[in-house]
Amino acid sequence: MDQKLAGVQTSAAAKRGAACYESWIMYIYDFFVLGFINSFAWRCPTNKHLLPLFKNNIRTTHLDIGVGTGYYLKNSNVAPSVQLTLSDLSPNAIRVAKLRSGRHDATEILWDVTQPFPLSEGKYDKFDSVSMFYVLHCVPGPVKNKVVVFENLKSCMTVDGVLTGATVLGKGIEDNFLGRRIRAHCVANGVFDNVDDDAETFINALRSNFHEVEVELIGVSLVFKAMRPRSD
Repeated sequence: MDQKLAGVQTSAAAKRGAACYESWIMYIYDFFVLGFINSFAWRCPTNKHLLPLFKNNIRTTHLDIGVGTGYYLKNSNVAPSVQLTLSDLSPNAIRVAKLRSGRHDATEILWDVTQPFPLSEGKYDKFDSVSMFYVLHCVPGPVKNKVVVFENLKSCMTVDGVLTGATVLGKGIEDNFLGRRIRAHCVANGVFDNVDDDAETFINALRSNFHEVEVELIGVSLVFKAMRPRSD
């Protein structure tokens, strides 16, 4: 088993957001969050929108950021030839995702994505595909401090690499009755920090860091695909 955990630099707020993945929530996450909440609160059904985007953009060296329960990996049948790296702030999430994916050879990295990539000195090949589903709305705000994530990712991606992901927005959208209540709970408990997260800021940041950007607003979620990191 290849286990290489980098020393983590992060904030107390980020650790609070990751703490839920060390709790009982992991046991209901797939059904409750990826099933019920995504479909009826965020109005962005996982199986219709998010899972296909994940599955169709896995390349030879893949980095999955914010692995959660490993749902996407488990349901994507990642080829054994793919060099897989799992990154999260929760060691438990990485452990569970590694187990569910069946990829005991996957590399593990504890990493706060607002910090520079921790292993960028030739110790790892650059990744030609990166996924980060429902990570950005958990990153401590304000939103202008979150967009550094895309700059950090460029340093660990190949010139023709592809980034896919989604995030729940907090500004410029309209929640339904269920969404308002779930969002209020998530913000109050420090799981979300996305009150001023708007689509325009994220889209502009993606376009500043990648040559090709595709975005879609589905329900209250911004779903994105960005290709060919800019070197300038």
